Amino acid sequence: MTPATSAAPAGWYRDPLGIPQLRWWNGISWTNHIHEDPAVQSGWRTEFGTNVHTSVA
Repeated sequence: MTPATSAAPAGWYRDPLGIPQLRWWNGISWTNHIHEDPAVQSGWRTEFGTNVHTSVA
């Protein structure tokens, strides 16, 4: 029997430190690779699968 893993797959995720950027998760641990969060740049963010505009009209 293979051990079950609960870790998320490797990919870009919101920074766990709460900084408005993306950080690379290598499938085991967080890396030092960061990228600007395009949702923050555009003024849009995704919350529960829905795009929500973050600036006031």
